[in-house]
Amino acid sequence: MAAFADDVRYGIRRLRRSPGFAATALLTLALGIGATTAIFTLIYQVILRSMPVEHPEQIYKVGKEIECCVDGGLQDDWRIFSYDLYRTFRDHVPNAQDMAAVQAGSTTVSAHRANETATQPVEIRMVSGNYFDVLRVHPFAGRLIHPDDDHEGAAPVAVLSYPVWQTKFHGDPSIVGQTLILTGHAITVVGITADGFMGDRNSADPVGVWIPVTQEPVFSVRALSKQPASHWMDLLIRVPDPAKVPQIQNAMRGTLVQWLLANRDPQSRDTVEQIRKQTTELAPASGGINDLRSDYEKSLTMLQMIAGFVLLIACANLANLMLVRGVARRQELSVRSALGASRNRLIREMLVESVLLAVTGGALGLVVAYVGVKGILALAMRGAEIVPVSASPSWPVLGFALVLSTLTGVLFGIAPALIASRTNPAEALRGANRATGHSGGLQKTLVILQAALSVALLSTAGLLIMSLNKLESQNFRFETKGRVIAFIDLAAAGYKYEQLNGLYRQIDQAFTGLPGLHDVSYATYGPMAFNNWGTGVAVEGGNPDDKLNASYSSVSPHFFDAVGQKLMLGRTFTEHDSATTTHVAVVNQQFVKKMLKGAYPIGKRFGEDRRMTGEFQIVGVVDDSKYGNPSRETRPMFFTPMNQTSDYSGINAPAGEIERATKGEQYKHFASNLIARYDGDPSIATATIRRILNQINPDIAVTRLTTYDDQVSNYFTQQKLVVRLTTIFGTLALLLASIGLYGVTAYGVERRIPEIGVRMALGADRSNVVRLILRGAAIQTAIGVAVGIPLALLAGHFLQSQLYEVKGINVSALLVACGVMIVSALMASAVPAAKAANVEPMTALRME
Repeated sequence: MAAFADDVRYGIRRLRRSPGFAATALLTLALGIGATTAIFTLIYQVILRSMPVEHPEQIYKVGKEIECCVDGGLQDDWRIFSYDLYRTFRDHVPNAQDMAAVQAGSTTVSAHRANETATQPVEIRMVSGNYFDVLRVHPFAGRLIHPDDDHEGAAPVAVLSYPVWQTKFHGDPSIVGQTLILTGHAITVVGITADGFMGDRNSADPVGVWIPVTQEPVFSVRALSKQPASHWMDLLIRVPDPAKVPQIQNAMRGTLVQWLLANRDPQSRDTVEQIRKQTTELAPASGGINDLRSDYEKSLTMLQMIAGFVLLIACANLANLMLVRGVARRQELSVRSALGASRNRLIREMLVESVLLAVTGGALGLVVAYVGVKGILALAMRGAEIVPVSASPSWPVLGFALVLSTLTGVLFGIAPALIASRTNPAEALRGANRATGHSGGLQKTLVILQAALSVALLSTAGLLIMSLNKLESQNFRFETKGRVIAFIDLAAAGYKYEQLNGLYRQIDQAFTGLPGLHDVSYATYGPMAFNNWGTGVAVEGGNPDDKLNASYSSVSPHFFDAVGQKLMLGRTFTEHDSATTTHVAVVNQQFVKKMLKGAYPIGKRFGEDRRMTGEFQIVGVVDDSKYGNPSRETRPMFFTPMNQTSDYSGINAPAGEIERATKGEQYKHFASNLIARYDGDPSIATATIRRILNQINPDIAVTRLTTYDDQVSNYFTQQKLVVRLTTIFGTLALLLASIGLYGVTAYGVERRIPEIGVRMALGADRSNVVRLILRGAAIQTAIGVAVGIPLALLAGHFLQSQLYEVKGINVSALLVACGVMIVSALMASAVPAAKAANVEPMTALRME
């Protein structure tokens, strides 16, 4: 142990005497380890981290997939459930008593304390009474919701998360026991969850106000908890004995089929055979229901591989630096060997020095990682009040960085130590200045590896840049210039369906004639507004067994002008399309193609139910604008006037089904977007919209108000982040590879000064010397590029699924990557070549 301590002190002294070498090595390692640790920090918190609850490994989610927010009909592999189905599972499946239900989506409410008037929008989530008991969450203050709170007639209560308590209610401890007014309804805050628990959903701005399910009808227009066929809840179950998982899973499958058969709609097109094929499974959910994992797992996995390549290049640089340093010490090591130092002692000293460098570089890498993660989060979660991912390194991340640093030091320090320690004591007596050993081959191999990886990374960055450019520059088939979009929540402001027509008249009147604003309109949702509503479609005269589905939105008369969606045939809506006139619809071209089989659409009729196929008459066709994910094909879509509501009371169906359809129809008339064209300064337009809405009703929550250019740009946040990081990593790899080539070339020139002197004394001119040096660098670069091309092609193949209208094997990206690598290599080797050309023959011969 004492000898090891001596080696550490000796290593520190040697590094202090070589500040240039130490600084270069530390910077290289800090960048390589920092990049890798930054991505691992995100992977740990997004993918690997468990919920801060007791024994999170015992938690399972019913259903593997994640879905939000409401579904109906068969799901094949079930992942979202009605409240009635949840209770059936809980009460009839053996060993399922520890099963909790939680709203898959969320509900926005306006909130203020009972003694205040200023409101703020707050997201709430409905949970079963045993939710916190099943997860085994502890309170920070007060108590949590328990089963007695979740029955009819119980006093309405709410629980806050620690972050929501801090951000929304300023950490006021007196909030526990106080009354909050949520959209006009009084509710008592009974507790605050422990710090760190943000719910079962790992998402940006996680919902942090929980309310018992029995209070759902108070805050929801649709009263989903009263509708057995409306599926809107995630189910979590605690299973202490993993051996019982298959047994519970099989029992749930049987119960699911029995429930579906017992609750089957006689008018449904679902056959008994289809129902009997319905299934579900228990998926491990120690990390909760992980929205962030679903969104970012592929990107983070790819970035971790890219960061690993950068680290490998950095380590190759470290190995080269250690080789040069070790060979430069050959005479010293020979003398020490002649004086009795064993080879093991010499190797140990050099390894300790290498590990010291790596661990120190790892410590600096943690700083780089912290800064990097902060920057990544600022981009990925722009505008979020509560960010569930922390840039601070946790113990697993610290352990990862330590292990990574140590392995780097050992693995990439052992070869240089072995080579440098092969000494011949007799050389020391001869003053063996030319004794350089045989490290040149290894150095060149490392440079070739760096060049190959750099080509692959640069090609990958090029593919992603091309894909993002294609994605952003595509024709969205609606206008973004000179448009603003406001996200509003009318239900949170306390509006009932019966009040909407009056509100919309107020909006129309208030915005009419305002300078700088035109075609102010409102809709269930607008293009690329991170929303989608879908329904079944039945065409009049069509095959009743066809299963057709389309997206839909209710809009005001000037909507298509507001968003710039082109009319292709017929007309759009006017003020004359009222509640008392024929119910009409405008459809997109995909609707005509897939629902009507390309038939002439004007005058055709369809409905959302095969018992009401004549409900809507098509009066117009609009362009296939992008309303959902712009990287996917446009869905069939239809639009209906905001002031026309379908009446389901006359269909032959159970009362519960009619009630569900009616509430769903009413709910779609709650506009979530207000859109307008503007002239001039967008800040004036947004300020005007906010002012007018506040005049109409201060309780109307405007959760976001932005230009449509920014709205569309927000859609590509994740892709932009991946492209930026890949480009940064590719550039870093290129820089490190160039530094490595420069170092090897410069070292080679130093070793060959006597040879160069002899060549020049025998008649070689300076251009011959330059060509000699550049040829060696060019050969290494050419081999590296040749090795890098198949690596780049392989990377493109695996990347294909994440590219938009770009082939994974792309000649242009590959040629640019190779060209950039060659130019960088030429620049890196030009300086040593120029130095070699300036060697004075007599000086070189005297060195010899």
